[in-house]
Amino acid sequence: MYFFKGIIDIVIVVLLLRLLIRPREAFFDPIYGIIYRITNPLLVPAGYITRNPSYGTLLTILALLVLRGGVYVSLQPMSFLSGIGISFFSLFQLLFQAYMVMWVVSLLSERSFGTSFFLLIDRAFSPLHGILKSLGIPRGRFDLFVFLFLLILYALLSTIIRYAIIPKAVLSAASLLYGVGDGLMLVVGLFTGFFSMVIIIGVLLSWVSPDPSNPIVQAIYGISEPMLRPFRRFVPLLGGLDLSPIFALLCFQLLGRFAQQIIDGLMRMV
Repeated sequence: MYFFKGIIDIVIVVLLLRLLIRPREAFFDPIYGIIYRITNPLLVPAGYITRNPSYGTLLTILALLVLRGGVYVSLQPMSFLSGIGISFFSLFQLLFQAYMVMWVVSLLSERSFGTSFFLLIDRAFSPLHGILKSLGIPRGRFDLFVFLFLLILYALLSTIIRYAIIPKAVLSAASLLYGVGDGLMLVVGLFTGFFSMVIIIGVLLSWVSPDPSNPIVQAIYGISEPMLRPFRRFVPLLGGLDLSPIFALLCFQLLGRFAQQIIDGLMRMV
């Protein structure tokens, strides 16, 4: 059942990527085309309900979340509604971390939105920019307010879901603060986990000189290069060898673990 759950998780991620890809891009880009060809059969049932491909994708994701909730029920003794709640909570965590990855990359990058990877980032943030613009937030402060908006939204949604699936949970200011702390833990965990892994993969790819037009390669370098840029300003080359990845990994692990301990201590006080 764990293998089945892992397959569902992968399919959900691929479907979420499909939402950011235009049909024209899938026609010209081989990687995007593969994503469309893989997911097209999954969207056939939703096609009987709606003609809109985006709505069909969302309905398919919703059905997979319910199916994954059933898998949770089979793995642990819980009600079906609790399993669905945990499934939705896992999706919210995934979306929050994905948006935080894109937020950090867009914040550190030089806004070179010519590559397909940065086009996807810009497309993912366009609804948030529309919301902030309607609230009268100056464009120069979008980065800060996007972070605060996502963090508060995650805290609210995670608190509501916990209240729904945990019998003794109580809606209070303390539970909201706990949700904020949980969100911050996820953000810090990206540096000790995901970002560190991408930097290592980027270093390995630099030894084999991959095709720079490959969207996967663009995504890896699009994430790793902005993360390394601040370190390259202070870490000189040693005999032509770039040591900035080593310093970045050490910094992420040491400072990340320290920040996690501080946040965990504050969460225990709530």
